[in-house]
This record gives sequence, C-alpha cells and structure tokens, in this order.
Amino acid sequence: MRHTTLYRKWRPRAFSAIVGQEAVVRTLRRAIETDRVSHAYLFSGPRGTGKTSTAKVLAMGLNCENGPTVEPDGTCQSCRAIVGNSSIDVLEMDAASNRGIDEIRDLRDKVNLAPAAGRVRVYIIDEVHMLTTEAFNALLKMLEEPPEHVVFVLATTEKHRVLPTIISRCQSFDFRRPGIETLTEKLAEISEAEGIEVEPEALTVIAREGRGSFRDAEGLLDQLSSFSEGRITASMVRELLGGVGPEALIETTYALSQRRAADALLVVDRLSNEGKDLGQFVVELLAHLRNLMLLPHAPEVALAGVGAEEQAPLEEQADAIPTAEVVRLVDALGDSLGRVRRGGDPKLELELSFLKLTRDYTEPDLDALLSRLETLERTTERGIPVTSPPATMANAAEAQHETPPPVEREPDQDAAEPEGPSRAGLPVREEADSGTESGIDLASEWVGIMGELKRRRQALTAAVYGEARVEGFDGDVLRLVYPEEQSFHVGMARERAHTDKLCSVLEERLGSRPRLEVRAAGGESAAPVSEEPPPAPEPRPDPEEPPSETGSPNGSSTPDAQNHGPGPQATAEDGVIQNEREVFEIAREMEK
Repeated sequence: MRHTTLYRKWRPRAFSAIVGQEAVVRTLRRAIETDRVSHAYLFSGPRGTGKTSTAKVLAMGLNCENGPTVEPDGTCQSCRAIVGNSSIDVLEMDAASNRGIDEIRDLRDKVNLAPAAGRVRVYIIDEVHMLTTEAFNALLKMLEEPPEHVVFVLATTEKHRVLPTIISRCQSFDFRRPGIETLTEKLAEISEAEGIEVEPEALTVIAREGRGSFRDAEGLLDQLSSFSEGRITASMVRELLGGVGPEALIETTYALSQRRAADALLVVDRLSNEGKDLGQFVVELLAHLRNLMLLPHAPEVALAGVGAEEQAPLEEQADAIPTAEVVRLVDALGDSLGRVRRGGDPKLELELSFLKLTRDYTEPDLDALLSRLETLERTTERGIPVTSPPATMANAAEAQHETPPPVEREPDQDAAEPEGPSRAGLPVREEADSGTESGIDLASEWVGIMGELKRRRQALTAAVYGEARVEGFDGDVLRLVYPEEQSFHVGMARERAHTDKLCSVLEERLGSRPRLEVRAAGGESAAPVSEEPPPAPEPRPDPEEPPSETGSPNGSSTPDAQNHGPGPQATAEDGVIQNEREVFEIAREMEK
C-alpha cells in the first residue's frame, strides 16, 4: 500500500482542525453562518501555516451536501472530491508556474460557467504575487465584477508584492506563524495517533526546526519515523539535522563571555571532528544569544521558541552574563556568519571570531594610522630630523648638569598645563572607595567613543586613548590600563588637554563627568586624574639682568622656548627619537 505523508494525511478537513489561526477561523465560520461570504479573500502569511488548507475547508463548507455548514462532514461526494483534488467546482491554480496573461484569460472564460454539482465555484490561486502585471490587470477585472456563484481565494507568502488594487477588492486575512508550543502539541497529537514513540525534548527540537511551518515540522517527523527503529530521541534529531545540543551552546557562551579562549576553541575543534555543520552551529548559537539578549527585557518573546526543559539553564545564564556582553557576541558572530555564507572556511572563521572575542584582538584603526602618518609628515616638513628628537628644556639642562632657567610665557600661556616632567606631578584626588560596578559597559562602547572623538577632529586624543583598555567603571572613576609596550601613552593620557576632550564625550553619554585612573599593565594603580590642575606660576624675569639675544640670561634657550616653553626646536645635542611618545609630543606642540 502506498505511503501517505503525514502532512497530507493530517491536513485539516474542518475548521475545528485548523490550529493557530483562531481569528481567521472565527471570521469565516461567522460568514458562513450568516450567509455573508465575500466574493474574494486574500490569505497571506508564512509558508506552511495553513492558507491553502483553510481555502479548501471553506470550499467544503460552502459545497457540502449538508451545507452550507461550518463543519463539513467530509463523507459526502462533494467533500471527498475536494479532498481528492477532483472536484469540478473547486479549481486550484499555482500562479508560480501559471503566471501569464493567457492562463488568467482562460480562467476568465470559465468564470461565467455555473457550478456543476455544488452551490458555488471556488477558485484558489496560490502564490498570487507571482502573476505578471498584465495577468494582475486581467484578474482585477474579474474581481471587480464577479458572478454571484464564484468565490476567489488568493494565497500568498509575500503580500507586499500584490497590487494594492487587488488587495482593496478582497477581504484580507494574515496567517500567523505558530509558536514552538503550538507546533509541539500538534506533533504530539500526530505521534500518539500514528503510534510513533518520541521523546518530549525531541518534539521540541523538531518544532523549532520547523520554524513556524506545520508542513515542515510534520514532514520532519515523518522522516524521523522512517529513519529510527525505535523511540525517537533528541540526539537522533540533532544527528539527522547536523545540529548541536543546548549544552554545547551554553558551554560556548560561558567560554566566550569569560574570555576563556582555549575552551572556546576546543568546542569548535570537537564539533568539527564530530562532523557537525559549523555553519548550522553559528546559526544555533546566534539564536541562543538572541534569547539571552531578550530574556531580561521581553521574556515572553525570548521563551516563545524555547522548550520547557531548556528554560531553567537559559534563565540562569541570562542572570550570569550582562546584556551588553551578549550584544557584543551577537555583533561579532553575525559578521562571522556572513563571511561563512559568502564562502569562507567555517572553522577558520569561527576560530578567528572566538579569538577576537576572548583576547580582545581588534583590527588596526585606519583613522589612527593615518593620524600618526600625518604627524610624522608634518614633523619632517617643519625641518625636524627624525633621527634628532626634541627634548624638553629640563632634559637639556640635565644633560649639561645645569638648572633650567625660568622661561617667560605669553599671557595666554599662563593657564596652560606645564610641560615635561611637571605633568607627572599634577595633584590628584583621593582614590574613590571601591564599590559595586555601575552596570554600564564602557568597554563595549569604547570604539564608538573613540569614533566620536575623531568626528570632533580630536584624532590625537583618540590615538592616545585608543590603545587603552577599560579595566573598570564604578560610576565615578573610569580605570584605563595600557599594555606594557604602550606604557609611554600613560603620561599623555593624564594630560588635561586630552582628559578634557575625552571626559566631554563621556559626560554626554553618561550624564556625569567621570574621573580617570590611568596606569600601565603590571604597574601600580594610579590615583584618579585631577580635573582641576593648579594654574602655572607666573614667571617673574629678573629686572637686574637684561635678557640676552636669545631670550634667556645665559643664551641657552631658543626663541621658541622663550615664547612657548620647550618646543619642537629644542633638541638634545646628540639625542635620537626614543619612542612614539616623542612623536606625539611633537604633534601636540605643532597643534598649538
């Protein structure tokens, strides 16, 4: 005997068998009971939600020998003919393969024919959005002046592609995608009736894989019943689908959020050795992270696609991992999935993404590199040899074992921050008491903050703080740490010229102005940087000693040093540029 697939065998034959579309069923039942059936209906919604099945049930109710009735018996000749697709009065046309004007003209020629056996002729046009413009116009003419004995039912998965003039002449019904719970209940009913042994967790996995389609979920259950020799288990379903279990998803999420690179990479290697589809793994991991992201804010949305046995571990993980961290993971893995779908090696893409997420590896910032190149170019254009570094007056005097003379400043320089070693001696506030974290994840927003500085034409400040990593933020003090090889940034990061620009952006985002605590990795924690450095002392030249031609009593300072303190022209006699900080000092002086 020929096998009938489950989704065909269990297609609804009455309104009471239509699941998940209560609003549609109630309206159609009421229309039949009150004899107010419309001449045209438009059923739209995702595939597999019952649009064509509902159209056939409507046709059965209108043409049943015991009707019109809301509950066709399914045993009369008319009902059996409709179920067997042999009814002369119910014509079903697939617009995807019959989309031209000729097919619609042929349909128009038959519209005026009276019903052969039933009360009305029902025309079901599936995928109506595939019709050509000319075919749409011909169909529109029939919808405007239909015979009394004709009912049109148009079905589509893409309602936005149907002409508005067609929609306006139909009663429109939107079919909803059923939830996991609804699909699971339907699959359980079918399994019990068909004698299929299946675990409840396996039904949940099948329902999730159905993605809101009764037809897909029932087809998968039919395939599994043929594949298995006994009870269908969840692991058997995942083996057939090439997916992974929730345990692997939870394990991977914890490893990524806790920066355990080795554990995350071991998961990828294990799944690859087991022959799992890594592209499917990324899809499932993103779905898991989506639920984690939504659970604290919209639990009813997050749990709609989760089985009852998976809710407890999901809620536990949502409490343990901040939402900002989950968002960071979703962004990175979304990019990875895109590269996999464009043909990238799934394993390599996953390993690369996991390393970036756990080790905070980032791609070089093009704006920062261009800023540094521009600084070097301006340095050479001003005639400062790269092999001859600038030196502060204090350093030059120290090399000569002399005390640097007082330097006269312009009036507008009185409030400027002192250069050189004096920056390290700025007074600082007492370290803030340790307390609970603020809950604001500035680490995930740091790249955006640097981008805002660049948009404000503060590329140098962005280059200084772009190398830092956010170590913590308690709502008052922002702690930044530099790698040991970038420790030369610490001094500049404490300068008020840069801290003011950074804190201005932070104040707009946080609503308050934080204090900064900057240190190098491996070094002692520094006290917060003061926002109010003391004004520079007013230099008083000696009235008894006339200035020399070079602007200082002993003639050792340059004109640039006389007017502005140590500048790019003040260089050590035999020095060379020692590190990148010297370049930033040159650039800062030039900006003045």
